[in-house]
Amino acid sequence: MKIKDVSKVCIVDIDNSSISKADLIELKRLFKLKAEKKRIGIDLQRVLYLKPDFLDFLYKSSKKQKLSIFNANNEVYLMLFISRCDKYVNIYLNEDDFYRDKNCIVYRRLKLLKTA
Repeated sequence: MKIKDVSKVCIVDIDNSSISKADLIELKRLFKLKAEKKRIGIDLQRVLYLKPDFLDFLYKSSKKQKLSIFNANNEVYLMLFISRCDKYVNIYLNEDDFYRDKNCIVYRRLKLLKTA
């Protein structure tokens, strides 16, 4: 996990295919220290699936300030939608949109379809 501190934002780059317990502990510590001063964004480009403890962290942290995620693949979007955790985070397409706080994905009308 790499952390970049850039002026008014803090960007966390996850290097693994999932968020490990060590990463989650570091995210919680970072959130306590910097959530009031800076917006925190998590780059999920390499992450393929989310664990329930990370989803719980998103829920608890949203009471204080919403975290942001960007560069997430389709499976991660779908997992957030199914677990209804997409309302606890701000979702952006890429790092530039997060940094500028523009083009937040708001109306995500995903539907689960039955196939024959």
